[in-house]
Amino acid sequence: MRGFRIPRRPLVLRLFARAIDTALEATILGSFTKAGYRVRSWAYGWDAPSANLEGQRALVTGSSSGIGNAIAAGLMRLGAHVLVTSRSAERAEAAAAELVESVSTGAARGLALDTGDFASIDRVVEDVRASGGALDVLICNAGALTPDYRRDDNGVELTLSTHLVGHYRLMMALRPRLSVGARVLWMSSGGMYTQGLDVDALQMSEEGYQGAVAYARAKRAQVELVHYLGPRWAPDVVMHAVHPGWVDTPGVDAGLPGFGKLMGPTLRTPEQGADTMVWLATTSGLDRDGGPAPPGLFWLDRAPRRTRYLPGTATTDGERQRLIEWLDEFRDARELDAV
Repeated sequence: MRGFRIPRRPLVLRLFARAIDTALEATILGSFTKAGYRVRSWAYGWDAPSANLEGQRALVTGSSSGIGNAIAAGLMRLGAHVLVTSRSAERAEAAAAELVESVSTGAARGLALDTGDFASIDRVVEDVRASGGALDVLICNAGALTPDYRRDDNGVELTLSTHLVGHYRLMMALRPRLSVGARVLWMSSGGMYTQGLDVDALQMSEEGYQGAVAYARAKRAQVELVHYLGPRWAPDVVMHAVHPGWVDTPGVDAGLPGFGKLMGPTLRTPEQGADTMVWLATTSGLDRDGGPAPPGLFWLDRAPRRTRYLPGTATTDGERQRLIEWLDEFRDARELDAV
């Protein structure tokens, strides 16, 4: 982020914070809870993001509620003009109006966007193009865990379509509209730790379909996509993936009702889940010593995290390249690149 500078804390405090962070990360599951967020924010002495985003434009998918709405509010507080999206135009417009009423800075406008519908994606791309100016922040957040098997109009399993295929189409179509130094941030999930990337098995069939597995595979693919494209798009575009921790949202209640009931007291607030996204949108990523972090990383609580714990979940660059090639099959390059 242009003009951003982080105060350098004394070495002893940085070592203390890092030791606590490392111990917390070793617990794995405890790291994802509300306690994990609180301990890290205390240990590192976080300040709220304070960069000036006035005059910058952001698009946050799935931002009428939950984490996406909290991200939109956070960007508006820094002065950004945020395009708020929902599958329903009415919900998007209502959410934008509520944000304008509750946040005294920035601006918001609602747009209908269904990331499982190519026509809907193309309409949003055309809107961004027609409204003029560059896009400075793109946050790929929309999606849901679908317990039953569904397909989009192109025959792609819906969980994979909304989280991965649609967002890839959106990102590629908007790339010509991105400003120099734009931040493209993907909302992933800790669920991705349970799966490796196998392009041949990425799309589940109706027989034997498991919603949680489909979700985890899509989230793993997001992380590997970012790992592959992040360094290739840098420095013109800064790309990262984010794990928000376990957050209390309507999506969790709908997709994993038992999980929400069991983990309720430990779940993070949407604002806590949104914190690292907003922070990355203002810093473009800093390592634990306050220096610039390389692109294409996986973040939780303002720090890069490892991308695998379980055996058999490692990925090669060859498989990541296959993923990009597979995704390119689902977009009309002639039509979108001309937008």
